[in-house]
Amino acid sequence: MVRRFVLLGVMASATMFAQRNGGGGRGGMDMPNVGFGPAGKVDRIGEMLSLTKDQKKDLRQTFDDAQKEAASLHEPISKARQAIAEAVASGKNQEEIGKLLTAEAELQSQMTSIELKAFAKFALGLNEDQRQKAGGLYPMMRGMFAGKNWTSD
Repeated sequence: MVRRFVLLGVMASATMFAQRNGGGGRGGMDMPNVGFGPAGKVDRIGEMLSLTKDQKKDLRQTFDDAQKEAASLHEPISKARQAIAEAVASGKNQEEIGKLLTAEAELQSQMTSIELKAFAKFALGLNEDQRQKAGGLYPMMRGMFAGKNWTSD
């Protein structure tokens, strides 16, 4: 009987975590555009922080520059992940896999550095009220430049 309750609890929590943003239709920053509200990341960030037109322009320029810098990491990160997968699949020893993991972590560290530098550079140009709200932008920075274009969802 206890096993059934545990199993039921695990199944219920799994379905809750499987839904975007914790489920429940609360929406959030990942909610797709359905014809109302801001369309892209620039607009969402602009609305979230009440940015002026010039601040949106600065945001776009700062993040475009960071995207260009991050582009040089895309292929090495992809190759590092592939090398890890191949090493695991071929049964390499833990030491060899560890070296590959360390190399991939260094690349990820470089990407995170680019993301955080872009965030800090942009945040310095905000007024006091906007800086108070900028904490909501911080979680969006993770992986912001991992794709070909930071503005796409």
